[in-house]
Amino acid sequence: MEKRIIYFSIAIFFLLINNSSFSQSSTDSLEFIYLVKPQNILSTSFDKLLNTYSLNSGLIFNKSFGDFSFNINENFNSKFVKTGQNNIRDEQKISLSTSYKLSKIIGIGISAENRILSDDRTIEINQASISNVSLFTLYSPQPDMTFSPFIGYSNNRQIGENDYGLIYGLEGTVNNLDISDFNLTSQLKFRNEDISPRKNLIRYLSLIADNSFDKDVANIFSARFIQNRKDFYFTAEPQITEDLDIVNNIQSRTETGYSVEDRLRFGNFIDIFTFDALGKVAWREIDRDTRYRPVNINSTSVFDTKINELRVEFEALISYYSDFFYGSLRGIFSERDEKNITKNFEGSNPFFFEERKRQESQKNNNSIRASFTFLGGLNFSKTDKLVFSLLQNKLKYDTPGEENFDDRDEILSIFRLRYSKLLTPFFEAFIGTEGTYSHIVYLFSEKSSNNNINRVLKFASGGNYFGKNVSSSNTFEVSANYTVYDFEDLNPNYKSFSFRQFTAIDSSTIRILRNLSFNVYGYLKFSEQGDFKWTSFSERPTRFLEEIYGEPKFTVNINRINFSFGLRYFSLKTFNYDKREKIIDSDYLSKGPLMEIFILLKDILYLRIYGWYEFITINSAIKQKQTNFIMQMNWSF
Repeated sequence: MEKRIIYFSIAIFFLLINNSSFSQSSTDSLEFIYLVKPQNILSTSFDKLLNTYSLNSGLIFNKSFGDFSFNINENFNSKFVKTGQNNIRDEQKISLSTSYKLSKIIGIGISAENRILSDDRTIEINQASISNVSLFTLYSPQPDMTFSPFIGYSNNRQIGENDYGLIYGLEGTVNNLDISDFNLTSQLKFRNEDISPRKNLIRYLSLIADNSFDKDVANIFSARFIQNRKDFYFTAEPQITEDLDIVNNIQSRTETGYSVEDRLRFGNFIDIFTFDALGKVAWREIDRDTRYRPVNINSTSVFDTKINELRVEFEALISYYSDFFYGSLRGIFSERDEKNITKNFEGSNPFFFEERKRQESQKNNNSIRASFTFLGGLNFSKTDKLVFSLLQNKLKYDTPGEENFDDRDEILSIFRLRYSKLLTPFFEAFIGTEGTYSHIVYLFSEKSSNNNINRVLKFASGGNYFGKNVSSSNTFEVSANYTVYDFEDLNPNYKSFSFRQFTAIDSSTIRILRNLSFNVYGYLKFSEQGDFKWTSFSERPTRFLEEIYGEPKFTVNINRINFSFGLRYFSLKTFNYDKREKIIDSDYLSKGPLMEIFILLKDILYLRIYGWYEFITINSAIKQKQTNFIMQMNWSF
């Protein structure tokens, strides 16, 4: 037992030393230690929709040969937008690692990584790359803990600047370590990138202590510490370029965060309830620092800033389950305080400093949120079920700045009710309703014209039929959305409005032969927008939309491969109103053949190829032709 305590203390010690600077990459992901061996998978997707082409691909491959292990992880994203000025953006990350187990407790390995960003737009950072090579060891003094010190060399290129230097650090994990009555899980990451004149650093430590008194009572304590620093180049001001003979300046962004959380769980509380309570405190600081500043300061933009954020959360959940009734009641209370601070420096102009300080102080804010949720259901019988839910949320947002008038109160209420009945073993019918009420009130007159109440009411009904050769799901829904401004009579720019909609959706399958079926999916939407008067509950329609979509197709199944071919039809018509008469404003029609190939082999292969060729008619005059294509694949091997 003493040895395990010593090992765990060593892990914490290594993380806490030298924590003056920090990095900004993915801190909670380890690079050399795998808690769970990744699954071998090849995934790729390609979309061609309208004038946008997107390609995403990824590969994870692991292989072991006795004491030798090999790992490769690759991800590539590319997007091409074909417009008057074409744009291409590529991102790629590839990492390789090999390791050899010298004994049961120690191993050695080599890791290499390369990242590339390329964007042909003229933006601040449109070209960047990172290349790393590292030597690491894996030391496991106990089966439930591993440490990995590493050292390597890095080349970091950004907007034409090439920096080289050492990378070094330590990773560690403690997984389900039993100490006294506690089960401990911890991760640490310590990483330095000394690529002079820049530094990128990471400090990360997480700890979870689970104290389970018995199978029904547990107390889980967790804490996390993060410090990240990222240095990046940006184009220097003309005066800096002239005074220091440099092209690019350097800005550091350092983020520091702490969080402490305690969760208490009771199962079978008073034999019929379960109870779960949570308390959390989190603090975060974001600090920006510019390396070089102009000698003559004539602007507020030369001052760096810092953000401090404190958040406190409490949550409680009580649940009840029985054969007839189940329900859960959840309450959440959170408070968040944010302060924006301007950093002064020697030789600064007091006038511009005070002006920037005033500007940043206007961003200070405090918010308090309280939420209450109830979810439940009644099982009247095996064929009759009633499900209902209720959400009540209150937000209070305050800004201490004298020139900030964003102070407001927000109330949100949502209820849902759904009743379903199994009329036959093959057909289930349902009916449901949903209502939403929200009210936003700005406390100062400068923004009170935005005060409004939004009411949404929906009614839906439908059914699901599943027979031997026919299956069909149908939904019919009507909804009404009313937004009413409190002071629309005083400000003509704010007018209350309504939005009403009818939707019918059908998804059906008819089995014609053993391996041949006919599928159809489609929907019909009628929408109406209009000016609205709540006091008289009257509406003056201003716009009408008619949307129709249909996709009938035949599907052939051969050896778990589905081949589909059919038609795709989409129509969107918009109308304006002359008093009560509808006048067509636009008419968009797209139709054409479609094809789909779908393969699903459980836990092995998912492949979907879907494409359609459309003939487009706009306002009965403009003719266009266009190909659309979607391909998705996940292969586990």
